[in-house]
Amino acid sequence: MNTMTGSSLEHPIGLEGLLAIRLRDGEARLHGVDGEVVRIRDVNGRDLGDMFAIEPATGSLSLEAGRGLEILVGPRSMRRGHGRRAPELEIEVPRRATLVLEAASGDVEANGLLGDQRYRTASGDVVLRAVSGRLSIEVVSGDIDLTAIGDADVTARSVSGDIELRAACLSGLQLTSTSGDLKVAGQLVGPGPFAIETVSGDGLLAPAGDVRIEMTSVTGDITSDLDGQHLTERGRRAFTIGSNGPVVTFRSMSGDLHVTRPSLVGHPDIDTAPAAAPPPLERAPSNGAIAAAYDDARLRILRSLERGEIDVAEAGRRLETLDAGDVPPPATFEDSSAAGTSSEERRANG
Repeated sequence: MNTMTGSSLEHPIGLEGLLAIRLRDGEARLHGVDGEVVRIRDVNGRDLGDMFAIEPATGSLSLEAGRGLEILVGPRSMRRGHGRRAPELEIEVPRRATLVLEAASGDVEANGLLGDQRYRTASGDVVLRAVSGRLSIEVVSGDIDLTAIGDADVTARSVSGDIELRAACLSGLQLTSTSGDLKVAGQLVGPGPFAIETVSGDGLLAPAGDVRIEMTSVTGDITSDLDGQHLTERGRRAFTIGSNGPVVTFRSMSGDLHVTRPSLVGHPDIDTAPAAAPPPLERAPSNGAIAAAYDDARLRILRSLERGEIDVAEAGRRLETLDAGDVPPPATFEDSSAAGTSSEERRANG
């Protein structure tokens, strides 16, 4: 039964119900709790009925705000009035519920959620603590800071912000950034995929256990605080720790990758309070590198990616073809802006 009194709202969605949130502006702080009930409260005491249109449904809840929060689920609706001020919400969610949160502008915090989660924001930071499950996070302008307990499969993308991830156990990892730095610490388990891609940002990887790192970069370098085996061939660099670890791919136009010792997140029982987060990862030092023989073709590919003429998947396919040695004439890799000029002219023009 839906219960609303002034600035607070309660609605049962079940242990694994669905809550999808679209935050246009304002703030949302989510907390995973035991039980089957979603509880929403505006911390400034504003009447939720004046700010939101409410759509309760079996196994889900929906609120829609003119300028604040929109939670879109369920087949039925109960329309209410719209407020003019951005909400500041405290939200309790059954910890194993499915969550979808989309924002145009606003910061998002979540703690203790263990179900499938999707976060997307144009402007604002996303901070997740003591989470697990399948997580998908997209940020245009803002940072992503994530600490996972248990098993996590993480896909995260940022255009200009940094991504920092700690996990007890990662079964999948796909991090992408245009200019931000990417930092990952944790144990990598299973076939993955495990992929880190950035145009100009640096990467820091702190793996727990064996791992093989395959790096593709024009001017970036790979360094390590750990003992391992290095291999460099046709612009591709590999670094292996141990013998049977999963493969992590790192692709960058100019960013460096540094490998260091992990500061692991604990793996406590999911129903207990998590331990305090470990200290932040240290930033990797930047190091130059010697360009490989195929850098001219590789540079054109990555510049096309940076300009948006090709997507990451197409750039990856071209780079793999190039690095495998199955190289057609250089014109095959020409982008539209470079066509008709010599390699010497393109290098002179940058």
